[in-house]
Amino acid sequence: MAFLELTGIRKMFGAAVAVSSFELQVEKGEFVSFLGPSGCGKTTVLRMIAGFEHPTTGRIIINGNDVTPMAANKRNIGMVFQQYALFPNMTVLDNIKFGLKVAGVDAVAAKQRAQEMLALIHMNDFGQRYPAQLSGGQQQRVALARALAIRPQVLLLDEPLSALDAKIRLSLRQEIRSIQRQLGITTVFVTHDQEEALSISDRIVVMNQGVIEQIGAPLEIYNRPQTQFVASFIGTLNVLQAEIADRGSRRIRVDGQDFITDDVLEGAPATVSVAVRPESISLSASNGSSNALKATVDDIYFLGSVVRIRTRLVEQYLNLDTFNNPGMALPSPGDTVTIHFAPSATKVLAEDAAKA
Repeated sequence: MAFLELTGIRKMFGAAVAVSSFELQVEKGEFVSFLGPSGCGKTTVLRMIAGFEHPTTGRIIINGNDVTPMAANKRNIGMVFQQYALFPNMTVLDNIKFGLKVAGVDAVAAKQRAQEMLALIHMNDFGQRYPAQLSGGQQQRVALARALAIRPQVLLLDEPLSALDAKIRLSLRQEIRSIQRQLGITTVFVTHDQEEALSISDRIVVMNQGVIEQIGAPLEIYNRPQTQFVASFIGTLNVLQAEIADRGSRRIRVDGQDFITDDVLEGAPATVSVAVRPESISLSASNGSSNALKATVDDIYFLGSVVRIRTRLVEQYLNLDTFNNPGMALPSPGDTVTIHFAPSATKVLAEDAAKA
């Protein structure tokens, strides 16, 4: 049995369906991210786990116990919010001790635990400061320490990094992952930032319009998207509208040119959407890149460490990415080129779960 289970979860606000057919099993110590655009239902699911919202139907089980009817303060859940929610009139140490005090832990033990948490977040010397005397990143560390001080069964993180600048976000997300691994705590992280989810998660739950589009490890989500929504939402992607030329040989035709896919085409409609990542395409043939299409260079974009070349077949476009090598020779707009990619680099996409 999984440590955290959500079974048949459905949440309605009046006549509006916020979450539908949500099924998830999270193992003890696993770090799972809910990823999706604003309004997709990810925070609603998090709030149901926390007990701030109750599902219209379905059950939430933590460590074998059905917590669905329990109040939030009875679930032993630690939660970190987007806005730090620290008490401005309390010192850092008192903020961290707050949950322990509410739980009835004696003052000596609470202070010792709070000091352990300060050491964990590398802020031993900040215990007597007030939140207004801290940076945003430091305040979020304190919020994390406060959530962990009560030794929760599950840690919930609701977009905790979105209010921080890019450099601090990168540093703090690495620190959160390190602490989570050190403590072995089961964690659910909500974000709309795909880079965050891909970089720190054991598994990602991609949501759209209240339903799960796909659940998988970061590499699986990125390299083998199951629906058009996942393919377009995660990373940069080329999506071609194509026809099946021959199912047996897995041959697909786009703008009058054929290529081979590794995907099975039996049962697929005559017209399909095919995804190819830009980094899987090159201007030179290599081992496995047996597909070759003629194209015209439309434009070239310099993106720092990456150069993106936009090519046109006839009516459709394909972007290809290559590392920026100062010595490399680039084509010019208007040049005719041959682009290469492997059959395994293509993915025939299914209909989005939200539309099914």
